Order: sequence, then structure tokens, then C-alpha cells
Amino acid sequence: MSHSSQNQSAGRDEVLRAATDLFAESGFDAVSMNSIAVRAGTSKANVFHHFGSKDALYLAVMRDACGRFETSIDAFEGEGRDFARRLADFVREDLAAMAAQSDYSHLILREILDSGPRRGQALATEVFDQAFGRIVGVLEQGQARGEVTDDVPPALAASMLIACNVFMFQSQHVLKYLPGVDFVDDPERYAALVGRVLFDGLRPREHGRDGEGDNE
Repeated sequence: MSHSSQNQSAGRDEVLRAATDLFAESGFDAVSMNSIAVRAGTSKANVFHHFGSKDALYLAVMRDACGRFETSIDAFEGEGRDFARRLADFVREDLAAMAAQSDYSHLILREILDSGPRRGQALATEVFDQAFGRIVGVLEQGQARGEVTDDVPPALAASMLIACNVFMFQSQHVLKYLPGVDFVDDPERYAALVGRVLFDGLRPREHGRDGEGDNE
């Protein structure tokens, strides 16, 4: 790679990081291209050179943030393991990724809450569709193999799976003080319980089956 190409790449990364920080702090509408340029230590013209428009930069920021969590889906894909175990593994890995990259997590959640119809559609079609589609695909494969009930839309199951971790991430510092909530500080147990509830439902378990976390 040439020296000029390296500089352009570094400049783009600096703009992306600055925009990520500002969007996380203030939201899309309150951030100007000039403020991004100042934070990145560059000119507004250079910001436009790399991204073309504020909307393009915003979508690049959100794609970068979302992409940082897709590795957790790897724990859900593939064959050779019990489906309920893969479900619990995904819950655990995804929540761990949200905690380890909390700045990106807060950015994503803030923008989902603040987005209107136009930006919401752009987020859905240009940012989240790939990751969400991967989760739906795993559930569809589970249905095809008879591992998952076929009377629940995979997209609904995927939404519920994501929602469990989003709520836990957002509310853990309150939840841990509520009566009966004794799983917040035990990620393994939390993941096993969520996997069990989502996979088996709330019906009583069959006589003779082991307690929580039994995915055999």
C-alpha cells in the first residue's frame, strides 16, 4: 500500500471514530459534519471526501458498530451440537460482546430508539439486515431439521432472542436489586436459563429431566 493510501485509510478511520463518539454522545441530529471534523482533527472537506454526506457517514458508523457483534452469531451457526446448547452459547457470547464494547452498544441502542421512519428503514435495510438474517437463518435450519417448532415465525424468535440481551444490558444495574433476580452476575446461568425458556417455553419440564442448563 502506498504512503498516500495509508494516510487516506488512517484519516478515514479517525473520522469514523470521531463520528462514532459524537453520535453516541449526542445523537444524529445534534452532530454536524464540522464538529466531526474538529473531533477528528481534520477539515470538513476531508470528511466529505471520505464519506460524501452525513447520512453516508452515519450508516458507515452504524455498520461498523453492528459488525463488531456478528462474531457472537458464530456460536449459533453450524452443526454437531445440540440446538439448545447453541442457543445458550449465543446468548452468553452476545451479552459478553455488548458489555465488552459498551460504547458501541449504547450507540446502537440509542439510534434504534431515536430513529424515525426514514432512518429506521435505512438502519434495517443497510445495517442490521445481515446480522438479523443470519440469526433467522439458524432458526430456519433448526425448523428444517425438526429441532425447532415450525409454528413460530423465525423472525419473531430472533427478535425475542435479541430482546432478552438488550433488556439485560440496559437494565442490569437495576434488575440485580429486584426480588428474585439472582442471575445478573452469573452469565453462564443467565444464558442457560434464557436458552431453556426460549427453547422449552414455560411449561413444566418432563418428570425425570435435570434442572436448569440441561441441554442433553
